[in-house]
Amino acid sequence: MFIFYDFETSQRHFLGQILSYYFVVVDRQYRIIRECEGLIKPNRMECPSCEAIAVNQLSIHDCVTRGIREYDAAQRIFDFIDDAITTHGPMPLTGFNSARFDFKHFEKLLLKNGISPSFYGKVSSLDVYQFAKYCALSHPETFPFTRKKTHDITSFGFRLEELCRAFDCLDTPQTHDAKDDVHLTIALTKALESRFSQTLSDFHARQLNTQSFCTPNTYLREPFFRYEQTADTPIVDTNQWLVIGQPSKTAFLLLNSRDYTEKKPTNVADHAPLIRYLNTRTTYIHVSVHPQTDAHSAILADPHIRTITAKARDYFLLFPVSWDIEYRPWAMGFDRIDTLRACIQRLIQDPNAHAAIIAEWRNRQPHLSAEAARRDRLMITLFNRFYLNHHRNPLPRHAQQYIQSRYVSGTMFQNPDDRTNLDTELATIELKRSQVPKSSREYRIFSELYDYTAQFIATYLAGQHI
Repeated sequence: MFIFYDFETSQRHFLGQILSYYFVVVDRQYRIIRECEGLIKPNRMECPSCEAIAVNQLSIHDCVTRGIREYDAAQRIFDFIDDAITTHGPMPLTGFNSARFDFKHFEKLLLKNGISPSFYGKVSSLDVYQFAKYCALSHPETFPFTRKKTHDITSFGFRLEELCRAFDCLDTPQTHDAKDDVHLTIALTKALESRFSQTLSDFHARQLNTQSFCTPNTYLREPFFRYEQTADTPIVDTNQWLVIGQPSKTAFLLLNSRDYTEKKPTNVADHAPLIRYLNTRTTYIHVSVHPQTDAHSAILADPHIRTITAKARDYFLLFPVSWDIEYRPWAMGFDRIDTLRACIQRLIQDPNAHAAIIAEWRNRQPHLSAEAARRDRLMITLFNRFYLNHHRNPLPRHAQQYIQSRYVSGTMFQNPDDRTNLDTELATIELKRSQVPKSSREYRIFSELYDYTAQFIATYLAGQHI
């Protein structure tokens, strides 16, 4: 059995929030067993982007008036999945391109509200995008590739809409509605299984099989489609990976041996861009196993590689990043989830408790190790985000700190280019609105977004240079 799901979000990056969700439990014949869907109110500190809304066509008015709080949605989704696996047993959360997007949003939604997304190991992630790539690599002669040209470069299209058209699952424009996209993903899955005699269940078993990564004295070859496809037949290149560590039962550190040879790293930090952190719980990689060569043995003798191998379980301490906590909420440590939940529930029960909770946290800091104190700071940052978004009257100075780092300076972003200039947003929304008939649904959606953005600016950014 599977739980198929999809989210529509307020942004194209991970600082955004989920605004629409759809989950459906299906049996092995993809018959619907039960469903869970709904809208989520935009958080107080969230101003949805025109880029995202132009694609998903969500009505901000509907989200505000019909949606539930993010906190309540997290609990509702958790209860749905928990009841499903209790009733039917372990099953994967299955989406399209979900390993890189939806599953990360899913984990963030639960973690930032003090709920563990692990379900005691009974829930994993399964990606139909990866299944499609696997089928294409396994059957390049018969796979119905869609070629597209972007800036004079011809490549293969693997977007959901492109694949569904190629497999005759879609003959109208994709709606990007969460429920519609889930049913498209199911239709594509059935078409892939039928065409290539490969089942999604078998693919999932391949994903979870870690034997290839645990075989000593070997390296891995990973075939992949070159981005630019200039020939009549698919052009396949190959990565070579050496397994240099195992941070957890399902996670492995893979070193790109060719990049290592070309870059010639001279210290531990230089190795970071050469290493792929692979968690088989969420991601499939199509590899074959081969005996190591003398060149591979020489790489593994590098003292920096040996240091990384010895400290594999501390990989994220070995290669620290300064990204905002919402890019990596798990960094607070899973042992702090219950503490965060208790703080959130205490604040809900007593809205005046925020200062006391912070004071108690500060009093603990001098008695903690440096690493424990760092993780505690990450946890309290998530608690403060909840306070900003859900408290009936958060202190203005706290709101302004968030507004400044996200909407003015952009220091919160992993990629500074993701920062949204809200004055530019207003102009973009107005341009989009002017290009559609006034009687259309699109016009109403852009008008709602324009009014929401203008009010957001008036509330939090009046008189500021943005």
